Amino acid sequence: MDNNKIFDNHIHFNDYFRYKDANVKQMIEESYKHNVGAWLCASFDLTSSKKAVELSEQFEDVYVAVAIHPNEVSNYDKSVIDQLDQLANHQKVVAIGETGLDYYYTREDEQLQKEFFKDHINLAIKHNKVLQMHIRDLKDVYEAYDDVIEIIKDLNQIPKVVHCFSANKEYAQKFLDLNCYINIGGAVTFKNAKDLQEAVKVIPLDKLLLETDAPYLTPHPFRGQLNHPKYIYYTAKKVAELKNIPIEEVIKQTTLNSKKLFKID
Repeated sequence: MDNNKIFDNHIHFNDYFRYKDANVKQMIEESYKHNVGAWLCASFDLTSSKKAVELSEQFEDVYVAVAIHPNEVSNYDKSVIDQLDQLANHQKVVAIGETGLDYYYTREDEQLQKEFFKDHINLAIKHNKVLQMHIRDLKDVYEAYDDVIEIIKDLNQIPKVVHCFSANKEYAQKFLDLNCYINIGGAVTFKNAKDLQEAVKVIPLDKLLLETDAPYLTPHPFRGQLNHPKYIYYTAKKVAELKNIPIEEVIKQTTLNSKKLFKID
């Protein structure tokens, strides 16, 4: 992969709800024209995990993360971990994710979320895969972040990524201290994302990644529309502005970071 093309570190080509009528081949071809070179297709349940693997077999530059999203864990028993274990053997599966803790809607299944998160961590260790973490809480509440930090504080065997980071610079530093990479998505372009924008300024470029989280979190000026992988350019542009460096430098280093993480030539 060309280091001057953007690596999208988190996208849901496998979203069978919002992208059910989408033409993935068309999206990929259009994104190539907008300087995007590769994608990590992240999963949220067993069906999407299988779908991501299928897509990776169709498209050379699509890589895969398999997992059960924390909001989905109550729909499964632990036998699903065995099925993810089998999927993780696939050569295009480079990460376990998105997994983690989500207290945004409810904390009724908090203990189950923690159990599944730990199961996913063990899966990542077993297969020597990157751990891609989803962490979400209510606005200005950071208990999910604190709980994740407590769980991973001694986890040094595998690379760790905070997907769609949305906290402040203090929490960015806490994750950097744990040797995590930090994934920045379209929310950084929002006018009210001041804490996130300040965090981006202090995250070293060699620990920073770019993502769309498409079809979600569409960046400005397309906010409100269904997100498209080609829009990642606007996230890269905002990061470059915040760090006061050329966008080419942001693209090259974040792509090098991605290739190093996922062991891609």
